[in-house]
Amino acid sequence: MALQLFKVDLLGPTFTIQTDESLDYMQSLVMRLRERLSSLKGSTRVADPLRLSVLLSITLMDELQRLRKRGGGDEEEEFAAIAARLIADLDRSLENPIAGVEDLPEDPPA
Repeated sequence: MALQLFKVDLLGPTFTIQTDESLDYMQSLVMRLRERLSSLKGSTRVADPLRLSVLLSITLMDELQRLRKRGGGDEEEEFAAIAARLIADLDRSLENPIAGVEDLPEDPPA
């Protein structure tokens, strides 16, 4: 799939990344993150975006570690591959900003 722009809006900051994943897939990831952040915020009463993102990262790493211990190697490898690809997309986007990105619509087309 060709690279496309995807606007991410979580915990305040908004930025655009390039990804070769489908926009539906990216939207589903962001929606799941929003749900997890909302749940974490409610259960911990932490409101600071940075602290919430660190707590969520720790929670997700805990889940990954538990999956690894249960022998979920295939799922773990798939998760790691997707995470690596998304990180690479973020790195490319940050290294090569695209002119006019600020003018993107709030929600990418479905």
